[in-house]
Amino acid sequence: MYISVVFTLLFAMLLVIIGVPVASSFGLGALAIGHSNEIDIVGPFSTMFSKINSPTLVALPLFIYMGFLMERSGLGGRIIDFASSLVGRVKGGLGVVVVFSCAIFGAVSGAGSAAVASIGSVIIPRAVKLGYPREYMVALVSSSSVLTLLIPPSIPLLILALTMQVSIAGAFLTTILPGIVLAVGYSALNLKICKGFPISQGGADQEGGNKPGYWREVSASAKKSYLIMLMPLIVLGSIYGGIASPTEAASFGVVYIALLAFFAYRTMDFECFYNATVGAGKLIGALIFMIASLLFLSQILIYQGAPFDLADFVSGEMELWQGLLFINIILLLIGMIMDDISGSIIAASILYPVASELGVDPFHFVAIVGVNLGLGNITPPVAPLLFLTSGVAGNVPMNRYAGHLFKFIAFVHIPVLLLVTYIPTFSLYFPSLLGFR
Repeated sequence: MYISVVFTLLFAMLLVIIGVPVASSFGLGALAIGHSNEIDIVGPFSTMFSKINSPTLVALPLFIYMGFLMERSGLGGRIIDFASSLVGRVKGGLGVVVVFSCAIFGAVSGAGSAAVASIGSVIIPRAVKLGYPREYMVALVSSSSVLTLLIPPSIPLLILALTMQVSIAGAFLTTILPGIVLAVGYSALNLKICKGFPISQGGADQEGGNKPGYWREVSASAKKSYLIMLMPLIVLGSIYGGIASPTEAASFGVVYIALLAFFAYRTMDFECFYNATVGAGKLIGALIFMIASLLFLSQILIYQGAPFDLADFVSGEMELWQGLLFINIILLLIGMIMDDISGSIIAASILYPVASELGVDPFHFVAIVGVNLGLGNITPPVAPLLFLTSGVAGNVPMNRYAGHLFKFIAFVHIPVLLLVTYIPTFSLYFPSLLGFR
């Protein structure tokens, strides 16, 4: 019975690898498992529909829409200018600008692809002119774009919390500290690596952060971008202050960005707005179909009982540290062949029962999934953020940037993942502080 489930899931994953849409691959897999195990699909289908019909899920398209409006209006460029004014004058400073621009962009929209398109398209040409190797910038931008998935609001964590039926606001808090540590680690490693590059001492990388003109530049860029910087404070503040739900806060964020782009900065016209709306609508339609098929698969597996049997096996045969290692290995494999939203649903359906049986706190599991799937987003063969960055940079071959990418993964991301996995307080500090545990 379980052999058929395993082989069906492996076949569905193979279809994903060769280019078949995730929704079709796993939808067919769910039907195959249901048929082979004689499961009445009415129950799983009804449960899937009720979850898709959840009012809370409306926050997903709204956060995606925010990302599209940010990208198409060019407001992301003001974030880059502000970060550049702060840290761009030291050698390698433009790399630090990339890291912190991605973190700030994540706090605004939570969409990794929008961050790559907005930040990569501006920063990479500028960096190449200053002497940064193009392949290095691909590795740095793609690695840093993971921060948009960890700094709240995070779209994958939203889906994960909905599937696990835990507090979305609490889930958002679990990856703040890991995200900050990742940002600091990426920045420090970038500064060390850039010492070996022949970077010109002009423009953004000019030495002399203590010159009188420095504070003038910071002040000028802050005046041009402070309205954008206020948005995460308003959106997240309304959520954690109990003023608004995530859906209501996301709705306000969409209106706020549109007003900024139309009236405050005048960077968007109706054609641009129309293109952003259509682009977001197409992506949202595809995502909803994909989420529905994966939720249907998860319900089929629950009716079949495989996740609970797997949980009994792991808890009976492995110690806690071994079980956590097992979860991380499976998550990494999932992340290598699936996008973060799909991986979040699969993780919640198959691995959350395992983590629960091991006694892992639900919010601790959320943090593990978030950091691990972020790693999967930049690990081939699928690696959506990695290949998107490569495309933005001019389709740089993988063999040219693989070495630089490995350094960021091995020396920063994996150590942070181990901290999150084996030191629960590292990810549970903020949820505990704000009373979500």
